[in-house]
Amino acid sequence: MRVLVCNDLHLKPAGSDYDLDAIEAPGDVDAVFVAGDLTHRDGEDDVALARRFVERFAPDTPVVYVPGNHDHAPMPERVVDGLAGATSGHELARECDAGTVVGWGCERRSLDPVLDQTAFESLDPRTAPRGERRYAADETADRIEGALRDVVTDEATASDAADALDIAAENEGAFLRSVDAVQATYDHLVDLLDGREDVVLVTHLSPFNTSFDRHHSTGTRETDLEGLHTGCIALKLVAQTQGVFATVSGHSHDFGYDIGDGGTPHMLNLGFRGLGVLDIDPAAGTFSFTDANPC
Repeated sequence: MRVLVCNDLHLKPAGSDYDLDAIEAPGDVDAVFVAGDLTHRDGEDDVALARRFVERFAPDTPVVYVPGNHDHAPMPERVVDGLAGATSGHELARECDAGTVVGWGCERRSLDPVLDQTAFESLDPRTAPRGERRYAADETADRIEGALRDVVTDEATASDAADALDIAAENEGAFLRSVDAVQATYDHLVDLLDGREDVVLVTHLSPFNTSFDRHHSTGTRETDLEGLHTGCIALKLVAQTQGVFATVSGHSHDFGYDIGDGGTPHMLNLGFRGLGVLDIDPAAGTFSFTDANPC
């Protein structure tokens, strides 16, 4: 399967800094995946602009449009309404020659963290010396991922995870509620995948604890979240445990590719205004991409 993928173009009706007309799908692509934030807002002018973008490809090339937080559901449904060859990708599962494409996007603009690491002293990288925060954030993300993987695979309880992560007794209730939220999203995604194998998961949110889900904020010593991993924990755990071959995501505006190895899924984010051509064949273990951005 050969696919043109874009994410986080953040097109604006009055904008002139991006040449929309320069974007073309190579003649040999099988589909176009939009991994969210095609536009910067979800007003009527933005819907019209997004439709203009989708019409560049459909109906000759199928388009799957997954909503981001800036163009959250149901905006893609409005964009593709009545447009042959185009589909809203939110909670979509579609069989194809190379496996199954599953889409999962955003239903709201504001995205508060399900598990706010800065609310728990043992998980807050700001407690480390400034020069060590990035390392501390990586170490903490590994611990969180491991502890919650044990929970969703029924190898441990949420209370066990609280103990493993040194959550203070007075904060355990808040932590357990966060774990419940992760579990609920994980269960929802498992139902969406429905036991399928060789899945290509197209999402807007980035998986947690990857090379491209870093927090980008800057600020004072007290507020800077330097190096904090901010991706979706449930998404990362589903990709690890449910036969996912690859995830294609956006949101963080940070390019990154975490190579699949030893059963680990391929994970790709093309970054801000990302546009690329992907070759995907789970049966052959093929996952490769080239930049296709003309701007």
